[in-house]
Amino acid sequence: VRDCKRRRERRCGRKRAATMAAQGGEEKPYRFEAKICTRCNRDAVILRNSLMVDPELNPTKVFRSIEIDEVNDAVLVIKLDASEVKLLRPAVSTLMDLAEAASKAIEAFAPAP
Repeated sequence: VRDCKRRRERRCGRKRAATMAAQGGEEKPYRFEAKICTRCNRDAVILRNSLMVDPELNPTKVFRSIEIDEVNDAVLVIKLDASEVKLLRPAVSTLMDLAEAASKAIEAFAPAP
């Protein structure tokens, strides 16, 4: 049992190190995740593309991931990881404001599926 636990800890440690390297090398203990349901996959792709245009202002301190859900392709999954909580709040607020504006534009101008 101990050997399994040690192997799992080593695997998790390697994953965490790889994630930290991809996120700028700094540990980011503060996390936010949101799932936005759209009418169809096309709307989710439009929303994702709209949100990916603006780069993160503090890329070494805040890591942003915006992906289409693997289970339901009409759901957009937004994840933010930050090294400081004071940086996470404005990043979440800005991203959600942009998501709301883009969603309203999609509803107004994109034809229903």
